[in-house]
Parts: sequence; C-alpha cells; structure tokens
Amino acid sequence: MPRRSECLHTSRRLVLRDSVEDSEIWSFAEQKGWHYLGHVPRDPARGVFYEARWEPTEGSTVHYIIDEFTDVVYMVVQHHEVEVAENLAGQLTDGLPIESLEELARNFDIHMYPAGWAKAVLRLGVGAPKEPDENFLLRIRESVGHPEARVRKAAVWAMRYAAWPEFSQDLKRMAKSESDPEVAKEITHAMETFRTPGGDQA
Repeated sequence: MPRRSECLHTSRRLVLRDSVEDSEIWSFAEQKGWHYLGHVPRDPARGVFYEARWEPTEGSTVHYIIDEFTDVVYMVVQHHEVEVAENLAGQLTDGLPIESLEELARNFDIHMYPAGWAKAVLRLGVGAPKEPDENFLLRIRESVGHPEARVRKAAVWAMRYAAWPEFSQDLKRMAKSESDPEVAKEITHAMETFRTPGGDQA
C-alpha cells in the first residue's frame, strides 16, 4: 500500500538538459493526457520564475520551472503518497531529456574555467537528490575553496538548493574565511536559511 504523508511529498528537482525545447514539455504533457492547471507568470523583481503546472492524476501535480537565477530548467512532482510522486518522476525521467545524477556529476568534472564551473555547481545543487550524496557533497565542497568569488558564491547557492544539514558546518567555516563582501553576504543569508526549520529553501 502506498505510503501516505500528512504533507505533500516533493520529488527531487529533475534538471532538463540545456538542449530541451519548451515545446517538448508541452507535447509530452499532451501525449500523456495531463490536465493543464495554468501557470505562474514570471516576476524577476520578486524572484518569481515562470512555472507551468499539470495534474497527471487526482491529487498529483507536475511543475515545469524556468529558474532564471541559476539558468536551470527543471521539473518536480508532488503528491501525498511517496510512491505516486516518485513513479511520476520516473515517467518524466524516462520520457524527457533529464540529466541523471551521474550526468550532473560528470558534467561538473569537465569544467575547468570559472564560468562553466559556477554553472555546473549550481546545477548540482538544483538537481541534488533528496538525501545527502557523497559524490555531490565532495564536488560542492571542492567549489568552496575556489579562488574565484563567483564559484564560491555558486557553491553557497548550491548548498541552499540541496538544503542538506551537512552543509551547515561548511557555511560556518566559510563565514570565518571569506574575503569577498558579496559572497560573505550570501553566506549569511544561507546560514539564516539553515537555522530556520522549513525555511526558504530555493
């Protein structure tokens, strides 16, 4: 019998490959016969990104989100029953160009230059599994000591997206040594998020 939770279970964020076209998502949803629920208009000034929503089965929702902050497009599934949400997430993974956890890690490893490194570590954070994963932990922590401030800043945001308690100590150590004012500010915000139960996880 499927496990039912008092609150909605949310799948991990399923990161779409950069090559994906918006039309592919709509075509997939139409083929599946999903009921379209509408969309959230983008409002960058308020940190609101474009989001389309469908209802594949009663009580379940699929969200297609264009995250302009990280420049990552992803999908998530929600349902009260864990098995239902994860089954739908599996359908998305099988039918759409979604990067596997292994691909996210491998794509991070090929980047040597700061711009690509920063983007890759953000994708790691956005697409991180629900539970801590050593491969992701190692790569995000490797980015913490990068000489370029933009990479360190991206690492902080990756921690916020992953929202694993293990990162709390990393942030405390960063706060003691960070010299860039902008990165230091992001560390402070991240630490506040980690201190707030159910706080604003990106």
